[in-house]
Amino acid sequence: MRTLLLFIFLIASLCSFGQSPTSIFGFFPEAQLSYKTKSGFKLSTKTESQHGVINTSPEMNPEYDYYHNQTDLQGFIGKSINPFVSLTVGYQYRIDPQSNNSNRSIQQISFVQPLTGIKLGHRIRTDQTFASEESPEFRGRYRLSAEIPLSGQSLDPTEFYCILSDEGIISYQNDDAGFENRFVIGMGKLLTKHQKVQIALDFRTDKFSDPSIRHRTWFKFAWYASFSANK
Repeated sequence: MRTLLLFIFLIASLCSFGQSPTSIFGFFPEAQLSYKTKSGFKLSTKTESQHGVINTSPEMNPEYDYYHNQTDLQGFIGKSINPFVSLTVGYQYRIDPQSNNSNRSIQQISFVQPLTGIKLGHRIRTDQTFASEESPEFRGRYRLSAEIPLSGQSLDPTEFYCILSDEGIISYQNDDAGFENRFVIGMGKLLTKHQKVQIALDFRTDKFSDPSIRHRTWFKFAWYASFSANK
C-alpha cells in the first residue's frame, strides 16, 4: 500500500509541473464546522483561502512572491436519506482580488460506501456562479474519495489515515465548455470523535483546450469539527 501511494504521488507531481508555462503553487488553509440538529438536518459552515507563492502564467510575468488568490465563505444545509445517502444545498461567497467577487449556489448528493478497511465516498454536485460584468458559469462535478485507516481495519480517535480523491468538473460559460481535474493525496488524524485534521497536496489541471495547459498545486491543511444535538 505504501509503495502504491508513493507511486501515485510521484506521478501526480510530474503531471503538475511538467511541460507547461503555467504552473501555480501555494497554500490552502481550510476550516469547517458542522452541527447536526435533533430533526436530523446537518448545518455546516466552511472557510477556505488560497495563498499563492509561485505563478508562472504569462499575465503574472511570472511571479515568485506572495499573493492572495481567493477566499471562499460557504454555508450548507443537508439531510440524510438513509445511513449512506445525503442531500445538500449550499451557498458560497467568493472574495477574489484578481477579478470580481462572486456568488454561487450549490446542490449535491453524496453516497458513502463502507468497505473492509476503506471508506469510499461518491459526490455528485452542480453549482451556478454569478459575478458582476461576467456571464453565469454552470458546472457539473463528480468526486470519488477514499479514507484508509493506517492502523487496523477501522478508524479510532488518535489514529492516522490516508486520504485520496479525484474529481472531474465540466463547466459551461459564455458558450464555452471546459474541463478540470482535481487529484488530492494526503494524511489525516482523528483527534477525537468530533474533530480531525488533514494535510494534503491538491493537484488541479484545467484549460486543456488552451495552448498552455494550467497546473495548480496547493498545499492544504484543514481542521474539521462536527457536533450533534443528540448527545
